[in-house]
Amino acid sequence: MVNYWAMKTFKDWANLFIKNNEIGLGEEGVDKKYTDYEIFEIPSILPNPRKQRRFDQFCKWVKVGDYIIVGIGRKTEFKMKIIGRVIGEYEFNANHIPYWHYRKIEIMRVFDKPVPIEKWSQMQKIELVGDNDFVDTLIKGLT
Repeated sequence: MVNYWAMKTFKDWANLFIKNNEIGLGEEGVDKKYTDYEIFEIPSILPNPRKQRRFDQFCKWVKVGDYIIVGIGRKTEFKMKIIGRVIGEYEFNANHIPYWHYRKIEIMRVFDKPVPIEKWSQMQKIELVGDNDFVDTLIKGLT
């Protein structure tokens, strides 16, 4: 089963995502492969439940074959920059700066002028979205 994701990141990171054909996360304290932590260790490295969920989604729930829209913008903005398909498993490399948790993607479209998506303006770093919501957003971006 294919899932659909929306991810919000920094403009500079989005440019690196494009250059490297990948998406990524970074968080101080999560300094080894997230999936190597024991479940009882997670609250001590990520005391914020939203950050735990973000890492669970990115590292455990996103799968090869899933589709993702990457947006940029301020805290209350989401401007669609990249449409991609996940082609790589979750990887960790402490020397992979500025984000060291990442997945390879096939970039399907880059928007030179990012498209504002109002309904995702309050989005956190990564969220699972419904297939209809994903398709509606694609149509908005492509028309």
